[in-house]
Amino acid sequence: MIFKYKIDKKISLRDYLNSYFISKSKIYTLFLEKRIKINGVLAKENSILEENDLLEIDEAQEIDYAIDKLSVDVVYEDDYLLIINKPKGIIIHDDDKKKLNTLSNRVAKYYCDNGLNLCVRFAHRLDFDTTGLIIYVKDSLSFAYMNHFIENHQINRYYLALVEGNFKEKSGKINKSIGKNRHDSKKFIISKTGKEAITNYEVIKNYEGYSLVKLLLETGRTHQIRVHMASIGHPLLGDTLYGKKSNLIDRVALHSFKLSFIHPVTKKNIVVEKELPLDMKGLV
Repeated sequence: MIFKYKIDKKISLRDYLNSYFISKSKIYTLFLEKRIKINGVLAKENSILEENDLLEIDEAQEIDYAIDKLSVDVVYEDDYLLIINKPKGIIIHDDDKKKLNTLSNRVAKYYCDNGLNLCVRFAHRLDFDTTGLIIYVKDSLSFAYMNHFIENHQINRYYLALVEGNFKEKSGKINKSIGKNRHDSKKFIISKTGKEAITNYEVIKNYEGYSLVKLLLETGRTHQIRVHMASIGHPLLGDTLYGKKSNLIDRVALHSFKLSFIHPVTKKNIVVEKELPLDMKGLV
């Protein structure tokens, strides 16, 4: 599949590729296999790109996950990115790509149905019970770019959560390092020797016995929101790992409702939102 990139300023081809944080080995392979063209002409390693040039990269891709029968809820799509709404009760992927019942299997079906012969590549993850926005990436340059921005916390990820209890303060920042629980491999704990973890929260509304909060992550640790909110006495509703079973909802009440980031190719600011799922909406 051929991906096209419109050049907006004079730059060397190698510097342009490096601006996507793509690996040296990948760049070497692209040149070796003669997969890069500039305005329809095969590119050289020392080529210079001029403003308004059209760079084309012919990627050898194929769908690499088993194809599911279920479809996906597409929230945003362009030539480089696919953002979908993850339902509850499903994992993003399995190490064995031949197995079914993952979100990536459903994305494989979407690609197949739309004639897109692409590897299924996700930029980040959500827990099994968490709903909301997940970014899949179509081309290698954008995939490297998005991975770099995720690792450096330059993609804003906003969540809505229902948590136990009511708040006196309207907002706050939780800055507590998180580490593994040596006594329970499934859990994480607040630990001085753990990795830095920062969560910002804003109380949207207090209800009888629970509250709706908006959260913005500055870091992306496993179970970060669940561990942090439990640490201040407000575990998420339905979170039996860090709190208790709830009569109001049968899962962890967490939804990734908004993403904000700079597009890897167009460099425009992209903001994507998805409303609460029915089980959480019914409680607010």
